[in-house]
Amino acid sequence: MKKFIWLGIFFLVLSVANLANAAAVTKDSYNNYIEKAYYNNNQDFAYPVVTTLNPDAAKKINSEIRRNIQLWIEDINRRGGEEVKAFEISYEVPCNHNGGILSIIFRQYVMIDRAAHPWHIVHTLNFNSDSGDRLTVAGLSEIAKHGNDYTPAEITRRLKLYSKINNRPLYSYFKQLDKVPENFYFDDNLHVHFLFEEQTVAHYAVGIIDLDADAYADIVDTASN
Repeated sequence: MKKFIWLGIFFLVLSVANLANAAAVTKDSYNNYIEKAYYNNNQDFAYPVVTTLNPDAAKKINSEIRRNIQLWIEDINRRGGEEVKAFEISYEVPCNHNGGILSIIFRQYVMIDRAAHPWHIVHTLNFNSDSGDRLTVAGLSEIAKHGNDYTPAEITRRLKLYSKINNRPLYSYFKQLDKVPENFYFDDNLHVHFLFEEQTVAHYAVGIIDLDADAYADIVDTASN
C-alpha cells in the first residue's frame, strides 16, 4: 500500500514539474528574455541584455544598445563636463514580442551643478527581434498599422488634440512639426507612441509628452472646424 502511495506522490510531483516547464516554454516563446545589466559595472547606467530565439539577432540588438548607451554617456559628459553632479540611465520595455517588435525606452536623469532643475532626456530603440534589425521612423509606413498616417501635419493635429483633452498646453507659438519625431515606440497593443522631450513643444513644467498616436487617429476636434 505504501508503495502505491509513494508512486502516486512521485507522479504528482512530476506532473507539476512538467506543467511548470510547459508554462515557461510558452512564455519564453512569446517574449524575448531580458536581463538587466550595468554599463561598465556602473549601477547608475542600467540597460537590457536581450536573448531571442535567434542568437544572431540578439547579438545585433545588444550591440546596438551598448553602442547607443556609450554615445549618450559621451554626449552628456561633453555637454556637462565637470558640472555634472548626477547622471542616471534607466529603461522600460513597453513592447516585447519574440519574432516581432521589441521597443525599449531609455530615460536619463541629469543634474548639473547650480542648474535650476534636472534634465530629463528620453531615447527609444526599436527592433525586429527576429532579424535584429533596428526599426526607424522611415519604415513606419511598412510596419505600423496606420503607418501612412504618420506625417508631420497629422501628428501635429493629434498632438494638439492630446494637449487640449489632457490639459497639457503647448507653447503658444508652436504651429506644426517640421518632421516626424524620431523618438517613437510601440506599446503591447502595437500602438505607435511619439515622445516629446521637455521644452521642445511645451514648457518644462508640462514634462515629457507621450502621445499615443493611434488613440487619437479617429478623434475630430469639432471646435476647430
